Amino acid sequence: MSKHQKVAKAGSAGRGSRITSLVLLIVSLALLSYPVVATVLADYNNSENARRYAEEITESATPETIQQLRSKAEDYNADLWATGHPVRQENPEDPAYQGYKEQLLTSDRSTTMARIQIPDVGIDLPIYHGTTDDVLYRGAGHMYNSDLPIGGESSTSVITAHTGMVNASMFDNLGKLKEGEPVYINVLGETLRYRMTGYEVVKPEDYDAVTYEDGVDKLILITCTPYGINSDRLLVTAERDHSPIEEGEVPDGWRLQLSWWMKLDLAIIATIIAIALWSTIRRRKNLKVEISG
Repeated sequence: MSKHQKVAKAGSAGRGSRITSLVLLIVSLALLSYPVVATVLADYNNSENARRYAEEITESATPETIQQLRSKAEDYNADLWATGHPVRQENPEDPAYQGYKEQLLTSDRSTTMARIQIPDVGIDLPIYHGTTDDVLYRGAGHMYNSDLPIGGESSTSVITAHTGMVNASMFDNLGKLKEGEPVYINVLGETLRYRMTGYEVVKPEDYDAVTYEDGVDKLILITCTPYGINSDRLLVTAERDHSPIEEGEVPDGWRLQLSWWMKLDLAIIATIIAIALWSTIRRRKNLKVEISG
């Protein structure tokens, strides 16, 4: 058998192996890409749901409806202050909880109470009533019996969202927020600006970490920490900034934000592709050498 026949036979035998390797490579890349793609799509959908909420309020709610909802919410917050913001379980059978679930909704079809945007860390989420698992898999949740997020001289609204989900960023980047950076709440057609003033890490059962201060309008944003372990809770505090909001200051659309694990995943994918290309180029060079030899 001539050298060229041997090379041809070896090439034919190796073709099947290369096809198998290619299939395995594609499957591996697809599996590695899925969490990133799923997360980006979920983040986009969450941002769109939040944007549509703000849009619907502007387009469909009458000024009279908005004023009625605001007055009702102010009365609700005043009652919370009068009773000392007691910690209560979310019990669907409780009339008080049922009344809470109706707050800030412009129609029977509405489910979103507000929108939270933190541009510096790429957060844009709808806010729903309560903090049940169903709520926190769809966006941010408002803690029952904290003040409704309408602002006010002594208002403390507690907003929470997940960290470390496999298919959505939610509050993954909340820990990157720096002092002085803005947090925006869009509610009933109005945008409220808060600025980050500090943070602390507490145990999940440390309910006293949420404080209500007379004369202070603030947000407390809560998520799990450390990333992937979730043994503690990160509490980020932001206080109201009443200075005028300039036109275009608040972004009104989705922006790609990559968490550290997404960047790592993409780096691994790029490395695998680079190794595969390098192996293919080297193999072709060796084959040319064998044929020419």
